[in-house]
Amino acid sequence: MTSPATIAAPTTAAAVEVTGLSRHFGAVRALQDVTLSVPAGSLTAVMGENGAGKSTLMKILAGLDSPTTGTVRVDGNEVRRFDPANLLSRHRVALVPQELALAQDRTVAENVMLGVEPGSRAFPHRRRIDERAAELLDRLAVRVDPRRAVRHLDAATQQLVVIARSLAREARLMILDEPTSILSPAESDRLFEVIHSLRADGVTMLYVSHRMPEVFALSQHIHVLRDGRHVGHWPTAEVTPDTVVAAMVGRELAAEFARHDTPTPVATATPRLRMRGVSGAGFTDVDLDIAPGEVVGVAGLPDSGRIELLRGIFGADPVSGGELTLDGTAFTARTPRDAIKARVAYLPGERRQQGILPTMSVADNVNILALNRRQRFGLLRRRALRRDADTRARELRVKTSSTAQGITQLSGGNQQKALLARWLSIEPRLMLLDEPTRGVDVGAKAEIYRLFRSLADEGVAILVSSSDLPELLTVSDRIAVMAAGRVVGVIPAAEATEEKVMALATGAHTMKEKA
Repeated sequence: MTSPATIAAPTTAAAVEVTGLSRHFGAVRALQDVTLSVPAGSLTAVMGENGAGKSTLMKILAGLDSPTTGTVRVDGNEVRRFDPANLLSRHRVALVPQELALAQDRTVAENVMLGVEPGSRAFPHRRRIDERAAELLDRLAVRVDPRRAVRHLDAATQQLVVIARSLAREARLMILDEPTSILSPAESDRLFEVIHSLRADGVTMLYVSHRMPEVFALSQHIHVLRDGRHVGHWPTAEVTPDTVVAAMVGRELAAEFARHDTPTPVATATPRLRMRGVSGAGFTDVDLDIAPGEVVGVAGLPDSGRIELLRGIFGADPVSGGELTLDGTAFTARTPRDAIKARVAYLPGERRQQGILPTMSVADNVNILALNRRQRFGLLRRRALRRDADTRARELRVKTSSTAQGITQLSGGNQQKALLARWLSIEPRLMLLDEPTRGVDVGAKAEIYRLFRSLADEGVAILVSSSDLPELLTVSDRIAVMAAGRVVGVIPAAEATEEKVMALATGAHTMKEKA
């Protein structure tokens, strides 16, 4: 991570003061008597488990929701009307959400200047729109044609377009919600440079993230929420990550993140999955074995082919060559249905787009693969399905008032655990997991790691693709590193380091060998 630039210390004045803030949804208390302040010119981090109340607090501050009780003051002025237009126009508060809301088929300039276009609404001044957008993009060091359609931009650039749009409205307080969750390390460094620049210009920032290293590198203050309450606040320089984690979850978690250095003895086991010369869109000549009860991590840069490999095994994309066997029997999944019949599970990295069924309940999401087992004379046994969902949700500690609740009402971590519960219903013998803890807080992450170990102890083979190297080092027995579609090395957990993995993933090891 790029080290923070030298920036003047924030002033003692508060950009935001929250006093006695509560938000109730029926009997559910999302926030309870929260009081905190954000110094002007600072980057203040807000941390907590999924479901701790962070999103509710940010929505209130951005005007997307209103409090049940309590007050919010921005630059000393009390917010009387909670709607995004009022918070932005009157109080200069802008939200950069995790899910970027851009008009994909409109130009960069049109997105940046949307709502504040020079000229009239009926006859906007096109040239001035492009010129003003170019000025704002240049301020953020974004080198992109303002007349280009947004859909052609990568995720990092689209995020900067949202920030430029906030600047076009003269925002003085920016709320960044999990801003690096979909970014590569290089893209994250680019964002951090923009953050340093904006802070140097006096912009105050509220930063929501589960990623401890970036929080400690960027922030001056850390606030922690737990179960809707404010439970801790420290100057960043005066607190340790362990203290923050303990405040977030109410318990110590060091043992859950202990490195897994005991390799599974794969040499004597018949491979659960055996790949020889397997090729497909994005990967070529992959040779890899995974034993029953083994967790194999797959590391690599975004274009390495690791995601495509998992999709190919599962039948979501075609495999064009090579041989696969499952427990010694030839295996080719032409469709995901074939994989599911073979008890192969796949958890996609894009939970919202490819995982959850957003219009359905938690119970329906959990049970969708087990409907055939709960039918009698062609009719669904709904009471039995509900019991199944309740049991699995309880086993995986899915925090929900009821499994009849809509799945979109759950936090990201609880949605992820519900999806894992779905796949456990097929009693998998092989699990393919892509970014299994993306956007998941440390408490839920620890529970997911425990699940991995429990499944491995039961003989399930697990293939984990992740951009989070500490995660792979924690959960894996071995780490297969991919680059340019090929497996370029396999490292036992006891010998793996972030440096060794990155050297293989980036090709630095070949440069060193040549030197």
